[in-house]
Amino acid sequence: MRRLLSLIALAVLLSCCAQPSSYEHFIRSDKSGEYSFTLDMSDTLASYDLSFFSVIDRPLLQRDTLVSFPLNVVWRSPSGRYFSETVYYPADSLRVRYRSGVVPSEGGEWALQVSVTPEPAGFRGLGVICSKTAL
Repeated sequence: MRRLLSLIALAVLLSCCAQPSSYEHFIRSDKSGEYSFTLDMSDTLASYDLSFFSVIDRPLLQRDTLVSFPLNVVWRSPSGRYFSETVYYPADSLRVRYRSGVVPSEGGEWALQVSVTPEPAGFRGLGVICSKTAL
């Protein structure tokens, strides 16, 4: 019985120390339009879902014509290779799915550099959510 309790305690302890399956980070706007994130995608036997989230203070008493704004996204792999693209963020959404089911070509920490230029009026900042799922 004592051995069983020791094994249960060890299992609980190990499960509490496991790496979290989701990462969220928000960076407040400093009006530079540059946002840098580091994503731990060490597990190449998992897939990752990535979303952006933001808050924009929209004008109440004046006409608002902002529909979307561009995000220039640059990925840097752990070995230093780059990939870039431009995606559009719908201005009326708090959270937008960016990529789903991403399986990294190499494990490690990936750098994600996002440029929001020009920043829309009332833009408070940009965040990223990276969720890991087992394949």
